[in-house]
Amino acid sequence: MTKEELVEDKPRSRAKAVLIGLAVLLFLAVAFLVFSIASLVNTVNDGASAAIEPIGDRVRSLLLPATPVILPNPATVVKQINDLSRLETASYEMEKVVTADSEQDGILGVLLGESMIFIAYGKVYAGVDFSRMTPADLVVVDPDTVMVHLPDAEIFADIPVLDNERSFVADRDTGLLTRADPELETKVRQAAESAIREAAQSSDILTRANANAQAYMQTFLGGLGFTEIIFTPDTPPAVDPYQQEIPKGYYLVPAATPAP
Repeated sequence: MTKEELVEDKPRSRAKAVLIGLAVLLFLAVAFLVFSIASLVNTVNDGASAAIEPIGDRVRSLLLPATPVILPNPATVVKQINDLSRLETASYEMEKVVTADSEQDGILGVLLGESMIFIAYGKVYAGVDFSRMTPADLVVVDPDTVMVHLPDAEIFADIPVLDNERSFVADRDTGLLTRADPELETKVRQAAESAIREAAQSSDILTRANANAQAYMQTFLGGLGFTEIIFTPDTPPAVDPYQQEIPKGYYLVPAATPAP
C-alpha cells in the first residue's frame, strides 16, 4: 500500500468508527426509553385504583355528610297498633222503664195474672278493634306523612249492658191463685237490654266512636314523629318510594346494614 492510499483510508476508518459509536448510543437510548415506558406503565396500572379513592376522598372532603332518612316500617307500626287490641272510644247510657204482664184479662188476670215494672239502667260501649288492622292499612308517604285506614267502629256485644246494682224491680203483682214466675224477671231484663242496645244503635255512638278513634290514632302516630295523618275510607293507595332530597354541598352517607 502506498503512502497516498494509507492517508486516504484513515478518514474512512474514522467515519466508520463514528457511525458505529452513534449506532451504539442510539441503541442504548432506545433501550432506556423502552425500559422507562414499561416502568411507567406498571406504575400507572398499580396505582390507578389507589389513585381513584383519594380523588373521591378529596371531593367528599369539600362536602358535608347528610344523614340518610330511614322511614318507619309499616309492618312494625301496625304491630304496635295491633297490641292496643280493642279500644272503647264511646259509650251510651240510658235508663228505661220496662213493664211486663201475663196477658190475662178479667177475672183470670185477678186470679192467675202477674205483672212487673222494671227500672233498667244500662250502658253500651262502642269502639275500634285495632287487632284487625293489617300492614296494608298503613302507608308511610314520607318522614312526616302517613295514610291510615282504621277498622269501622262497632258496638261491643260481649260487654254486659245492664248495671245490676242500679237496675231493680219497682213493682210486681201476682194473681190470687198463682205464684211469681221466676223466669219473668229474666225475660224483662233481656227485653230491657235489647231496648237499650237498639236505642244506642240509633244514636250517634258509632260516629263518636270513629271520631274518637281517629283522635287517639293521631296522638299515637304523632308520638312516632308524623305530623300529617291522613285517614282513608278504604285501604290506602300505593305511593312512589320516598326520595330523600340532598341539599347542595352535602353528600348522602350510606345507611348502615342491620346486623343479621
